[in-house]
Amino acid sequence: VGVMGPWTCDPILARALPEVASRLAITRLNRDPTFNQGYWWDAVVLAEACQTPQAVTGLLNAERYATGLVGPLNPATCGAAGLLAAAWNKPLVSWACLGDVEGLETLVTPMPEPTGVLHIVLRFFRWAHVAVLSAPQDLWREVGQGFAQDLRARGLPVTVVTVAGTREEEAGEALKRVQKADGVRVVVMCMHSVLLGGEEQRVLLEKAEDLGMTDGTYVFIPYDALTFPLPYHRLSYPVLANNTKLRRAYDAVLTITVDSPEVTFHQALRQAKEAREIPAHIDPTQV
Repeated sequence: VGVMGPWTCDPILARALPEVASRLAITRLNRDPTFNQGYWWDAVVLAEACQTPQAVTGLLNAERYATGLVGPLNPATCGAAGLLAAAWNKPLVSWACLGDVEGLETLVTPMPEPTGVLHIVLRFFRWAHVAVLSAPQDLWREVGQGFAQDLRARGLPVTVVTVAGTREEEAGEALKRVQKADGVRVVVMCMHSVLLGGEEQRVLLEKAEDLGMTDGTYVFIPYDALTFPLPYHRLSYPVLANNTKLRRAYDAVLTITVDSPEVTFHQALRQAKEAREIPAHIDPTQV
């Protein structure tokens, strides 16, 4: 199984430790006869380029390395990856693909589509008008564009789709576009969460606090938390504890994430560490 992602060029995604995660999953799979069906499984980590064109061309080499693929993480490459996987008759498991991709017989989406989940929440609160702000990297630009397109296909007016980088001026310009747009209620942030170290989101939220946008007028929703179980129960994040302005701004953030009721991600990782399934030097809270 090939595990694809921008592991070598995205420092925050690299902290997901794809080699360790793959090895842990494969070890458990191989010792469970109800899952492995008599096969011996192995995994190889495949680096996905951070630029979209190179990520597409990089897919061509994947056939040599794996009989099945997990990924890619750039939604712009889903169409090409799905067609190649169908031609190779290899399963492609990706949670990053946005919208309905027809005719890709081997594509598997392993979790509820983020757009569908958010659409249910927006409909419940009767929030229709949405702005999408993305980090400048190709991955997040493609996520933002695809996400906006999918929301529009579901009948929601997405009036602003723009980029906000790590410079305060960029964040200010993007937020002023949101203020000028008619009736925007929700700002979806397609970028790494500030809780995980995302600098773009920190700058954006602090600037929103400066502009008086965090008083309840706007709701800020992190996109990335829709795709994994962000630990939240009895947990403090140092980045909020050490930054008063960010903590005030974070009152305007609505986090929608995958629940993990039996055991949190950190607890599961700690248990694996105690069972010596993963290296002893790994700090679960840093993963």
